[in-house]
Amino acid sequence: MKLATRYAFPMRPIVAIACVAISLAAAKNIGAEEMPHINGETLSGKKLEFPSVTAGSVAIIFIGFSHASQSQLKAWTDEANKQLRNNAHVMIYDMAVLEDAPRFVRGMAVHGMKSGTPAAEYDRFAVVYQGEPELKRVTAFQRSDEAYILLLDPKGDIKWVSHGKPTDEAIKELTKQVEALLPK
Repeated sequence: MKLATRYAFPMRPIVAIACVAISLAAAKNIGAEEMPHINGETLSGKKLEFPSVTAGSVAIIFIGFSHASQSQLKAWTDEANKQLRNNAHVMIYDMAVLEDAPRFVRGMAVHGMKSGTPAAEYDRFAVVYQGEPELKRVTAFQRSDEAYILLLDPKGDIKWVSHGKPTDEAIKELTKQVEALLPK
């Protein structure tokens, strides 16, 4: 009995450290990893390539890997547009990753996205059919029903990553991170 008690105490700090590490993984500042080169097409039919389409601007990219992430994506985009849309140095993109979607479903998915997106925002909504493994790696993908957020600096380097619902704390942190990247 004495032996079990002796080893139970040192585990508590390990559990606490693990909990802190998990919470930091949800939203984190990262080094200067470059956004992978991802080709896509806007809902208006224009071809684009990330990160070059955002060069010279701070960019926020909201990424969805499934239809189930749609409500979180919309909530993030709406909040970001409310706070940052009028800043000429900030670009906001939604990105739907359809690489794993069967080809016969893709057309229906894009049609649904168009019907749920105002036409004025078509050029800021990218549909991607390749690069899913790279995007999952840089977003620290965990669950397909969550929204993933990448913040890029003007050079295209990823400076902040988050995922999940847009809580007040997460929105404040995103805004703080964006402001730190803006020209002074």
